[in-house]
Amino acid sequence: MAATDRPSDVASAAASTLSAYAPSDAGARRLASYLFWRPRRSSTLRVRFVFALLRHVFRLSLSGAHEVAAFRSRLLSIDSRFSRMPRWASRRALEGYAVPCESIEASPCAPQRVVLFLHGGAFAFHARNAYAEFAARLARALGVRVLVPEYRLSPEHLFPAALDDCLGVYQALLAQGTAPGDIVVAGDSAGGHLVLGLLQRLLQERLPQPACAIALSPVTDATLSSDTLQSLAHVDPLLDAASLPTLRDLAFPRELWLDPTASPVRGEYAGTAPILMLVGTSELLLDDVCRVAQRVHETGGRVVCEVWQDMPHVFPLLFVLREQALALQDMARFVNLVAGWPLPAPGRSKPDPHPTGRDW
Repeated sequence: MAATDRPSDVASAAASTLSAYAPSDAGARRLASYLFWRPRRSSTLRVRFVFALLRHVFRLSLSGAHEVAAFRSRLLSIDSRFSRMPRWASRRALEGYAVPCESIEASPCAPQRVVLFLHGGAFAFHARNAYAEFAARLARALGVRVLVPEYRLSPEHLFPAALDDCLGVYQALLAQGTAPGDIVVAGDSAGGHLVLGLLQRLLQERLPQPACAIALSPVTDATLSSDTLQSLAHVDPLLDAASLPTLRDLAFPRELWLDPTASPVRGEYAGTAPILMLVGTSELLLDDVCRVAQRVHETGGRVVCEVWQDMPHVFPLLFVLREQALALQDMARFVNLVAGWPLPAPGRSKPDPHPTGRDW
């Protein structure tokens, strides 16, 4: 900040910059100053196929801690069989952070810039290959490296262990000389929750904020009070509403449910990095995301929230959907506008809008 800049001037300029954001799809509609509607672009047949696949193969349903090991084993089998790193990307293990990390890169790459990506998995699971594959696509879209930390999982480690690990990795990046403006923090589902919790912790500890943040379908309320947890229970193909209290209790001590790092919907966001949120209308967490976006806006934060028609939970990871490529484009546009990161030349890095061939 220049010596002549007042905080109010900086906030006004940042808000003006964010108001210039527009999604990549010309069919998008602005519903509020911070809220956009994104129409479905995949065919009905394609969406039905994805929903059936999620419901019958990937649906997360648990009744207690005794089932965690079995689901981890099943997830490991699926992840090792069906997830593959693209040939144009590299993946390597890194030490020297608070926890083990993987670094994912694609060419071209600006190595001084990094996306700290916090993976999802209900705080208890990690599909390493699937997230490395998505990180590779994100790295190519932005032309930077993506760092994926192996934060501690529940139920072996209760919250805030995972958040402490993510904070430790962020601090390690700063200690290595990475400028805050060269860091974007992103994550999906439980990882999206950790993104928002990390912004709160950085405020509390008076540490510099990243250039911006991206939260894909984040869970935001540990009290499980959002209306769509019930109203969309029959629609969401991936998340089982009856399992959410179990998953919550495996991860969060009851005494922390109302803490803003555990329930970001209760946080204060003045002074946090600008945030992009994406959510689908066919997921239980629709209200969780819309409520926290409203909270960010009302408490003086800077936020863009996109609501995507008919999309399931964490749809930007589902490469069979056309919306996946569009979501990556929107993430890149947001980072370019807010953080000022130059994007790679379109011919070399633009994600394939039809990664699975013909439209069904």
